[in-house]
Amino acid sequence: MVTKLSQLLPLAQDAGEKKLSVACPYDSHTLRAVEKARSESLIEVALIGQRSKIERNAFQCGISLDNYEIIDSLDDDNALEAAVRKVSSGRADILMKGLISSERYLKAVLHRNSGLLTLDSTISHIGIIENKNLDRLLIFGDAAVLPEPDFKQKLRILNSLVKMAERLYIDNPKVALIAATELVSMAIKAGHDAAIISKMSERGQLGCIVDGPLGLDVAINKEAAEIKEVRSVIQGDADCLIFPNIEAGNAFYKANTKIANSNVASILAGVKCPVILTSRADSIESKYYSILLALATGVI
Repeated sequence: MVTKLSQLLPLAQDAGEKKLSVACPYDSHTLRAVEKARSESLIEVALIGQRSKIERNAFQCGISLDNYEIIDSLDDDNALEAAVRKVSSGRADILMKGLISSERYLKAVLHRNSGLLTLDSTISHIGIIENKNLDRLLIFGDAAVLPEPDFKQKLRILNSLVKMAERLYIDNPKVALIAATELVSMAIKAGHDAAIISKMSERGQLGCIVDGPLGLDVAINKEAAEIKEVRSVIQGDADCLIFPNIEAGNAFYKANTKIANSNVASILAGVKCPVILTSRADSIESKYYSILLALATGVI
């Protein structure tokens, strides 16, 4: 069972060396993370963007570009297109973004001609948080792609999170559907979906342990569950969290990384090739661990 992001390293090493295609690597966090993984013989790297910006960033980081493939692009849109095409054509294995917004990055990935889309999958974001106050990793979604997931999309998110948990050797993962309250109220739609999905799990339709609606505190903290006298099959011991909307998921992501100084690893689920999706402001460690995650788990 993987309980620390650092434990992804031997799994990534077992996957063998892969080629990483990086769009717009103009920031030090991205380049330093990539250099760390490259120096450990985990990846070969193609840096795609405006050459002058790439060279300036490398100089400021004290990193030699002798071991990198550099593909010069006129602008960021062309760099994104070239980076995606390199992966979809099989000339690289993993896609990563640098100093460019998630919105522009996702637009390129989700374009009907990107070559990265499958016919029947819902594309979603999977994040894995390592918070020093917990004895386990928390796998969560969706914090970056689906603004307001409907019932069917929540089931797809659940399936992706459970697959990720299994790749991390977490047996019989516990999935919590997060809402503002444990009570099922007509005023809170998230509670309706959670109650139905929980009943599906109870009747053996999902193949994993699911409960909801649950407040975040009750989902991850046993003391909170006991104090509130919430009877749950999860009882503060969730492995996976499904948020009702992108605002809740993204706020959880940013609060953990920027207030709790947690590390995160994140990728997309439902695409043909591993696609790393981190925030531009994520730490070197989080971007490095995201590379390890893509190597270790492959396509989800």
